[in-house]
Amino acid sequence: MISESNEQLGILQTRDAVNMARERGYDLILVAPNAQPPVCRIMDYGKYKYEKSKNQKKPKSAANELKMVRLHPRTGPHDRDILVRHSERFLREGHKVRVVCQFKGRENAYPELGRQQLEAISGALDEISFVEGPINKQGRDMTMMIAPKPGVKPLPKAVKESGKGKKSEEAQAKEDADFAAMQEALAQEAGDEAGDGAGADEEIVDADTQAVAVGDADIDAAGETDDLGEETAATTV
Repeated sequence: MISESNEQLGILQTRDAVNMARERGYDLILVAPNAQPPVCRIMDYGKYKYEKSKNQKKPKSAANELKMVRLHPRTGPHDRDILVRHSERFLREGHKVRVVCQFKGRENAYPELGRQQLEAISGALDEISFVEGPINKQGRDMTMMIAPKPGVKPLPKAVKESGKGKKSEEAQAKEDADFAAMQEALAQEAGDEAGDGAGADEEIVDADTQAVAVGDADIDAAGETDDLGEETAATTV
């Protein structure tokens, strides 16, 4: 028999054990009926049942997932902000986020554009996350891994108000749809380009080329862009 303070009380007759538990204001619980002799414990049965039920109902923590978001070197600020907000949601739910900047065609000659995009994202999420390891470029993809900082809490649920709440939900639904469409298009593009390896070498700009077209912008050898409005060095990672 074991006391409420985990003290070994030895072998007792059942009646004596029950009387001892009652005198102390506790219950006598059979905890190991198959043992020889059976083992009983003096405890608060109500508290015991509560702790047992709480442990049974407590859900097992699912393993954190690895989320992935994609963008281009020329993704605009608006679309990048949408990506940042979704990344923040993933991070606050405890997931790591893999940010992939997909290069296409002659963009591969200007990896600094992709690095600027990734650094803008990491800077926007600096308060709740940190960058794991260096930014790497392999093939057409430049990758950055970000993880949530300890103690980061999920975003609070929006309070539904008449009119205002409905408008907010509609705006969020539209943003989610835009984000899903953008990610689906980029994933499809990545799959198409992965299967088109024949012209991969032809897509890389030659060192003697004086000007190349990236989307709607003309980038010269000095790295000046008309559309981007910023100087970039034509170097590789």
